[in-house]
Amino acid sequence: MRKHYLTFALVLMSVMGISAQSLKAPRLQSITLDRPIVQPATGITANGFTANWDPVAGAEAYCVYVYIKDVAESDGEYVLADEDFNGITSGSIISPAGGDEYGVDLSAYGYAFSYGWEAYAYPTFAPSLVAGLLYSPYLYLVNNEGKYKVILTTLSSHNDEIRVESNGSGEKQVVSYQVDLSAQGGGTGLYTKELEFENGTRDLFFSTINMTAPVGQADYVDRVQVTQQLKAGDEVYTNIAGDEAVMAEDDWGYEVSSKTFTLNSNYLNGHTQVYYDVYAATYDYSTPSGSLPYTLVTSPYSQRVLVDLAERTSQVVEDPTAISAVGADTTTHDDAWYDLTGRRVTNPSAGIYIHNGKKVIVK
Repeated sequence: MRKHYLTFALVLMSVMGISAQSLKAPRLQSITLDRPIVQPATGITANGFTANWDPVAGAEAYCVYVYIKDVAESDGEYVLADEDFNGITSGSIISPAGGDEYGVDLSAYGYAFSYGWEAYAYPTFAPSLVAGLLYSPYLYLVNNEGKYKVILTTLSSHNDEIRVESNGSGEKQVVSYQVDLSAQGGGTGLYTKELEFENGTRDLFFSTINMTAPVGQADYVDRVQVTQQLKAGDEVYTNIAGDEAVMAEDDWGYEVSSKTFTLNSNYLNGHTQVYYDVYAATYDYSTPSGSLPYTLVTSPYSQRVLVDLAERTSQVVEDPTAISAVGADTTTHDDAWYDLTGRRVTNPSAGIYIHNGKKVIVK
Protein backbone atom coordinates (compact mmCIF):
# COMPACT_ATOMS: atom_id res chain seq x y z
CA MET A 1 0.00 0.00 0.00
CA ARG A 2 1.27 3.41 -0.86
CA LYS A 3 0.64 6.40 1.42
CA HIS A 4 2.14 9.66 0.33
CA TYR A 5 2.31 11.68 3.54
CA LEU A 6 4.62 13.94 1.51
CA THR A 7 3.47 17.32 2.78
CA PHE A 8 2.81 15.86 6.21
CA ALA A 9 6.27 14.28 6.53
CA LEU A 10 8.10 17.24 5.05
CA VAL A 11 6.62 19.70 7.53
CA LEU A 12 7.32 17.53 10.56
CA MET A 13 10.83 16.55 9.51
CA SER A 14 11.79 20.12 8.69
CA VAL A 15 10.70 21.26 12.14
CA MET A 16 12.48 18.39 13.91
CA GLY A 17 15.65 18.51 11.78
CA ILE A 18 15.44 14.76 11.16
CA SER A 19 17.90 12.78 9.05
CA ALA A 20 18.50 9.02 8.68
CA GLN A 21 22.07 7.70 8.73
CA SER A 22 21.68 4.00 9.44
CA LEU A 23 18.91 1.42 9.85
CA LYS A 24 18.30 -1.27 12.43
CA ALA A 25 15.42 -3.66 12.95
CA PRO A 26 12.21 -1.65 13.56
CA ARG A 27 10.12 -2.02 16.69
CA LEU A 28 6.36 -2.29 16.98
CA GLN A 29 4.54 1.00 17.48
CA SER A 30 3.43 1.77 21.02
CA ILE A 31 0.33 3.79 20.08
CA THR A 32 -2.64 3.17 17.81
CA LEU A 33 -5.26 5.33 16.13
CA ASP A 34 -8.97 4.62 16.15
CA ARG A 35 -10.83 4.04 12.92
CA PRO A 36 -12.34 7.40 11.89
CA ILE A 37 -16.09 7.80 12.21
CA VAL A 38 -17.35 9.38 9.01
CA GLN A 39 -20.41 11.56 8.58
CA PRO A 40 -22.59 12.22 5.50
CA ALA A 41 -21.32 14.77 3.02
CA THR A 42 -22.56 18.35 3.05
CA GLY A 43 -22.57 21.16 0.51
CA ILE A 44 -23.35 18.75 -2.32
CA THR A 45 -23.44 20.15 -5.86
CA ALA A 46 -23.42 18.58 -9.30
CA ASN A 47 -19.64 18.35 -9.22
CA GLY A 48 -18.53 18.53 -5.61
CA PHE A 49 -19.17 18.11 -1.90
CA THR A 50 -17.59 18.42 1.53
CA ALA A 51 -16.43 15.19 3.18
CA ASN A 52 -16.91 15.04 6.96
CA TRP A 53 -15.62 12.91 9.81
CA ASP A 54 -15.23 13.06 13.59
CA PRO A 55 -11.78 14.04 14.91
CA VAL A 56 -9.56 11.10 15.88
CA ALA A 57 -7.66 11.45 19.17
CA GLY A 58 -3.92 11.62 18.52
CA ALA A 59 -4.19 12.12 14.75
CA GLU A 60 -1.81 14.60 13.12
CA ALA A 61 -3.22 14.25 9.60
CA TYR A 62 -5.97 12.58 7.60
CA CYS A 63 -5.98 10.99 4.16
CA VAL A 64 -9.25 11.29 2.24
CA TYR A 65 -10.07 9.48 -1.00
CA VAL A 66 -12.96 9.78 -3.47
CA TYR A 67 -14.11 6.95 -5.74
CA ILE A 68 -16.60 5.90 -8.34
CA LYS A 69 -17.96 2.35 -8.21
CA ASP A 70 -18.59 -0.10 -11.04
CA VAL A 71 -20.03 -3.61 -10.83
CA ALA A 72 -19.09 -6.46 -13.18
CA GLU A 73 -22.13 -7.55 -15.18
CA SER A 74 -20.72 -10.98 -16.04
CA ASP A 75 -17.65 -13.14 -15.56
CA GLY A 76 -14.68 -12.07 -17.64
CA GLU A 77 -11.50 -10.06 -17.93
CA TYR A 78 -12.07 -6.33 -17.37
CA VAL A 79 -9.86 -3.35 -18.14
CA LEU A 80 -9.58 -1.40 -14.88
CA ALA A 81 -7.11 1.22 -16.08
CA ASP A 82 -6.05 2.33 -19.54
CA GLU A 83 -3.83 5.38 -19.96
CA ASP A 84 -2.16 6.39 -23.24
CA PHE A 85 -0.92 9.85 -22.17
CA ASN A 86 -2.48 11.49 -25.21
CA GLY A 87 -2.72 14.68 -23.18
CA ILE A 88 0.99 15.21 -23.83
CA THR A 89 1.27 17.30 -26.99
CA SER A 90 4.57 19.18 -26.55
CA GLY A 91 8.15 18.19 -27.19
CA SER A 92 9.53 15.56 -29.55
CA ILE A 93 11.71 12.47 -29.32
CA ILE A 94 14.66 14.49 -30.63
CA SER A 95 13.94 17.46 -28.38
CA PRO A 96 11.72 16.33 -25.49
CA ALA A 97 9.88 18.69 -23.18
CA GLY A 98 10.27 18.70 -19.41
CA GLY A 99 13.32 17.50 -17.54
CA ASP A 100 13.37 20.47 -15.15
CA GLU A 101 11.09 19.10 -12.38
CA TYR A 102 11.98 16.13 -10.19
CA GLY A 103 8.34 15.05 -9.95
CA VAL A 104 5.32 15.78 -12.15
CA ASP A 105 1.66 15.07 -11.41
CA LEU A 106 0.68 13.94 -14.91
CA SER A 107 -3.04 14.04 -14.18
CA ALA A 108 -2.92 17.58 -12.77
CA TYR A 109 -1.03 18.76 -15.87
CA GLY A 110 -3.61 17.14 -18.15
CA TYR A 111 -0.96 14.78 -19.53
CA ALA A 112 -2.97 11.78 -18.30
CA PHE A 113 -6.72 11.48 -18.80
CA SER A 114 -7.27 9.45 -15.61
CA TYR A 115 -6.56 10.47 -12.03
CA GLY A 116 -3.41 9.74 -10.05
CA TRP A 117 -0.56 9.21 -12.55
CA GLU A 118 2.83 10.64 -11.53
CA ALA A 119 6.37 10.65 -12.93
CA TYR A 120 9.67 11.22 -11.11
CA ALA A 121 13.42 11.41 -11.77
CA TYR A 122 13.15 14.57 -13.92
CA PRO A 123 10.74 13.07 -16.48
CA THR A 124 10.71 14.19 -20.09
CA PHE A 125 7.89 14.17 -22.61
CA ALA A 126 7.08 13.78 -26.28
CA PRO A 127 3.58 13.62 -27.76
CA SER A 128 1.73 10.75 -26.02
CA LEU A 129 4.98 9.57 -24.42
CA VAL A 130 6.49 9.93 -20.95
CA ALA A 131 10.06 9.03 -19.92
CA GLY A 132 11.23 8.62 -16.35
CA LEU A 133 10.00 6.75 -13.30
CA LEU A 134 6.25 6.32 -13.81
CA TYR A 135 3.85 5.67 -10.92
CA SER A 136 0.31 4.37 -11.34
CA PRO A 137 -2.74 5.62 -9.43
CA TYR A 138 -4.08 3.68 -6.46
CA LEU A 139 -5.91 0.66 -7.87
CA TYR A 140 -8.64 -1.45 -6.28
CA LEU A 141 -7.47 -5.01 -6.97
CA VAL A 142 -8.88 -7.13 -4.15
CA ASN A 143 -10.91 -9.31 -6.51
CA ASN A 144 -9.59 -12.51 -8.13
CA GLU A 145 -7.47 -13.19 -5.01
CA GLY A 146 -5.38 -10.15 -5.86
CA LYS A 147 -4.23 -11.50 -9.23
CA TYR A 148 -4.02 -8.91 -11.99
CA LYS A 149 -2.15 -8.04 -15.19
CA VAL A 150 -0.21 -5.02 -16.42
CA ILE A 151 0.06 -4.58 -20.19
CA LEU A 152 2.88 -2.15 -20.87
CA THR A 153 3.77 -0.59 -24.23
CA THR A 154 7.12 1.20 -24.42
CA LEU A 155 9.03 3.06 -27.09
CA SER A 156 12.47 1.68 -26.38
CA SER A 157 15.53 0.01 -27.85
CA HIS A 158 16.28 -3.67 -28.41
CA ASN A 159 17.48 -5.37 -25.19
CA ASP A 160 16.51 -2.45 -22.91
CA GLU A 161 15.60 -3.68 -19.42
CA ILE A 162 12.17 -2.58 -18.14
CA ARG A 163 11.42 -2.92 -14.42
CA VAL A 164 7.90 -2.99 -12.95
CA GLU A 165 7.44 -2.97 -9.17
CA SER A 166 4.04 -3.83 -7.65
CA ASN A 167 3.41 -2.47 -4.15
CA GLY A 168 0.41 -4.25 -2.72
CA SER A 169 -0.23 -6.84 -0.03
CA GLY A 170 2.75 -8.66 1.45
CA GLU A 171 6.19 -8.09 0.00
CA LYS A 172 6.41 -6.05 -3.17
CA GLN A 173 6.65 -8.01 -6.39
CA VAL A 174 9.22 -6.99 -8.99
CA VAL A 175 9.34 -8.12 -12.63
CA SER A 176 12.11 -7.14 -15.05
CA TYR A 177 12.14 -8.03 -18.73
CA GLN A 178 14.15 -7.26 -21.85
CA VAL A 179 12.67 -5.52 -24.86
CA ASP A 180 12.82 -7.91 -27.81
CA LEU A 181 12.75 -6.14 -31.17
CA SER A 182 14.61 -8.90 -33.04
CA ALA A 183 11.59 -9.48 -35.30
CA GLN A 184 12.15 -6.03 -36.79
CA GLY A 185 15.92 -6.30 -36.83
CA GLY A 186 16.62 -4.62 -33.49
CA GLY A 187 16.88 -0.86 -33.26
CA THR A 188 14.15 1.21 -31.61
CA GLY A 189 10.40 0.72 -31.68
CA LEU A 190 7.18 0.04 -29.81
CA TYR A 191 7.14 -3.11 -27.70
CA THR A 192 4.21 -4.51 -25.68
CA LYS A 193 4.63 -6.87 -22.74
CA GLU A 194 1.97 -8.54 -20.55
CA LEU A 195 2.97 -9.06 -16.91
CA GLU A 196 1.19 -10.95 -14.14
CA PHE A 197 1.10 -10.08 -10.43
CA GLU A 198 -0.76 -11.51 -7.46
CA ASN A 199 -0.45 -9.01 -4.61
CA GLY A 200 -3.51 -6.89 -5.36
CA THR A 201 -5.07 -4.89 -2.55
CA ARG A 202 -7.59 -2.06 -2.17
CA ASP A 203 -4.91 0.60 -2.75
CA LEU A 204 -2.19 -1.04 -4.82
CA PHE A 205 0.19 1.01 -6.95
CA PHE A 206 3.02 0.04 -9.25
CA SER A 207 5.97 1.80 -10.83
CA THR A 208 7.85 1.26 -14.07
CA ILE A 209 11.19 2.48 -15.38
CA ASN A 210 13.63 1.73 -18.19
CA MET A 211 16.78 0.64 -16.33
CA THR A 212 19.28 0.60 -19.21
CA ALA A 213 18.37 3.23 -21.84
CA PRO A 214 21.46 5.33 -22.65
CA VAL A 215 21.18 9.11 -22.52
CA GLY A 216 19.83 10.44 -25.81
CA GLN A 217 18.06 7.22 -26.82
CA ALA A 218 14.33 6.47 -26.70
CA ASP A 219 13.13 5.73 -23.18
CA TYR A 220 9.35 6.20 -23.15
CA VAL A 221 6.14 4.64 -21.90
CA ASP A 222 3.42 4.86 -24.53
CA ARG A 223 0.50 3.06 -22.88
CA VAL A 224 -0.38 1.26 -19.64
CA GLN A 225 -3.34 -1.06 -19.18
CA VAL A 226 -4.42 -2.97 -16.07
CA THR A 227 -6.80 -5.92 -16.35
CA GLN A 228 -8.32 -8.34 -13.87
CA GLN A 229 -10.58 -11.36 -14.05
CA LEU A 230 -13.87 -10.52 -12.35
CA LYS A 231 -16.97 -12.47 -11.48
CA ALA A 232 -20.50 -11.15 -12.02
CA GLY A 233 -21.33 -8.82 -9.15
CA ASP A 234 -17.72 -7.98 -8.23
CA GLU A 235 -17.35 -4.34 -7.23
CA VAL A 236 -14.48 -2.10 -8.37
CA TYR A 237 -13.75 1.31 -6.87
CA THR A 238 -11.80 3.76 -9.02
CA ASN A 239 -9.98 6.62 -7.27
CA ILE A 240 -10.92 9.98 -8.83
CA ALA A 241 -9.75 12.49 -6.21
CA GLY A 242 -8.00 12.66 -2.87
CA ASP A 243 -6.01 14.62 -0.35
CA GLU A 244 -3.29 12.71 1.49
CA ALA A 245 -2.23 15.50 3.84
CA VAL A 246 -5.24 17.08 5.55
CA MET A 247 -3.61 18.40 8.72
CA ALA A 248 -5.59 17.62 11.88
CA GLU A 249 -5.31 21.23 13.11
CA ASP A 250 -5.37 24.47 11.16
CA ASP A 251 -2.97 27.40 11.65
CA TRP A 252 -5.04 28.65 14.58
CA GLY A 253 -5.11 25.32 16.43
CA TYR A 254 -8.67 24.38 15.57
CA GLU A 255 -9.47 20.74 14.75
CA VAL A 256 -9.99 19.97 11.05
CA SER A 257 -12.56 17.32 10.24
CA SER A 258 -13.71 18.10 6.72
CA LYS A 259 -12.40 18.44 3.19
CA THR A 260 -14.14 20.05 0.21
CA PHE A 261 -13.73 18.50 -3.23
CA THR A 262 -14.49 19.89 -6.67
CA LEU A 263 -14.52 16.89 -8.99
CA ASN A 264 -13.16 16.64 -12.51
CA SER A 265 -16.13 15.70 -14.70
CA ASN A 266 -13.84 13.67 -16.98
CA TYR A 267 -12.91 11.39 -14.09
CA LEU A 268 -16.58 10.88 -13.18
CA ASN A 269 -17.09 9.07 -16.49
CA GLY A 270 -20.84 9.67 -16.38
CA HIS A 271 -21.30 8.64 -12.73
CA THR A 272 -23.52 10.74 -10.50
CA GLN A 273 -22.76 8.73 -7.36
CA VAL A 274 -19.37 8.84 -5.65
CA TYR A 275 -17.93 7.50 -2.40
CA TYR A 276 -15.32 8.68 0.05
CA ASP A 277 -13.42 7.22 2.99
CA VAL A 278 -10.80 8.45 5.46
CA TYR A 279 -7.95 7.17 7.56
CA ALA A 280 -5.89 8.96 10.21
CA ALA A 281 -2.09 9.17 10.50
CA THR A 282 0.49 10.23 13.06
CA TYR A 283 4.12 9.67 14.03
CA ASP A 284 4.94 7.71 17.19
CA TYR A 285 8.10 9.42 18.47
CA SER A 286 8.25 7.13 21.51
CA THR A 287 9.08 4.17 19.27
CA PRO A 288 11.99 4.76 16.88
CA SER A 289 12.28 2.69 13.72
CA GLY A 290 15.96 2.01 13.22
CA SER A 291 17.76 5.35 13.17
CA LEU A 292 14.52 7.18 12.39
CA PRO A 293 13.15 8.70 15.60
CA TYR A 294 9.54 7.66 14.93
CA THR A 295 7.25 4.91 13.73
CA LEU A 296 4.56 5.87 11.24
CA VAL A 297 1.12 4.98 12.61
CA THR A 298 -2.05 4.76 10.51
CA SER A 299 -5.60 3.89 11.46
CA PRO A 300 -7.91 1.45 9.68
CA TYR A 301 -9.95 2.89 6.85
CA SER A 302 -13.31 4.36 7.81
CA GLN A 303 -16.60 3.17 6.41
CA ARG A 304 -17.41 4.56 3.00
CA VAL A 305 -19.86 7.41 2.48
CA LEU A 306 -22.13 7.47 -0.56
CA VAL A 307 -22.69 10.89 -2.15
CA ASP A 308 -25.42 11.25 -4.79
CA LEU A 309 -24.49 14.34 -6.79
CA ALA A 310 -27.75 14.32 -8.74
CA GLU A 311 -30.10 13.92 -5.77
CA ARG A 312 -27.90 16.01 -3.42
CA THR A 313 -28.09 13.29 -0.76
CA SER A 314 -25.51 11.38 1.25
CA GLN A 315 -25.34 8.43 3.65
CA VAL A 316 -22.77 6.27 5.40
CA VAL A 317 -22.64 2.78 3.93
CA GLU A 318 -21.00 -0.30 5.42
CA ASP A 319 -17.94 -1.57 3.57
CA PRO A 320 -16.84 -5.06 4.63
CA THR A 321 -13.25 -4.34 3.60
CA ALA A 322 -13.04 -1.10 5.59
CA ILE A 323 -12.01 -2.83 8.80
CA SER A 324 -8.72 -3.87 7.21
CA ALA A 325 -5.96 -1.78 8.74
CA VAL A 326 -3.70 0.35 6.61
CA GLY A 327 -0.62 -0.32 8.71
CA ALA A 328 1.97 -3.05 8.48
CA ASP A 329 0.39 -5.13 11.24
CA THR A 330 -2.04 -6.84 8.81
CA THR A 331 0.48 -7.95 6.17
CA THR A 332 4.07 -9.02 5.85
CA HIS A 333 6.19 -6.24 4.37
CA ASP A 334 9.67 -5.95 3.00
CA ASP A 335 11.23 -3.66 5.62
CA ALA A 336 14.09 -2.52 3.37
CA TRP A 337 14.37 1.02 1.98
CA TYR A 338 14.45 1.69 -1.77
CA ASP A 339 15.02 4.80 -3.82
CA LEU A 340 12.51 5.73 -6.52
CA THR A 341 14.41 3.74 -9.13
CA GLY A 342 13.94 0.60 -7.05
CA ARG A 343 17.51 0.28 -5.77
CA ARG A 344 17.94 -0.87 -2.17
CA VAL A 345 19.37 1.83 0.11
CA THR A 346 21.25 0.96 3.31
CA ASN A 347 21.71 4.50 4.64
CA PRO A 348 19.00 6.78 3.22
CA SER A 349 19.94 10.45 3.06
CA ALA A 350 17.59 13.30 2.21
CA GLY A 351 15.08 12.36 -0.47
CA ILE A 352 11.92 10.38 -1.30
CA TYR A 353 11.96 6.63 -0.63
CA ILE A 354 9.68 3.60 -0.68
CA HIS A 355 9.53 1.87 2.71
CA ASN A 356 7.01 -0.84 3.64
CA GLY A 357 4.99 0.00 0.55
CA LYS A 358 4.75 3.70 1.41
CA LYS A 359 6.26 6.84 -0.04
CA VAL A 360 8.23 8.60 2.70
CA ILE A 361 10.31 11.78 2.60
CA VAL A 362 13.56 11.80 4.55
CA LYS A 363 15.05 15.26 5.04
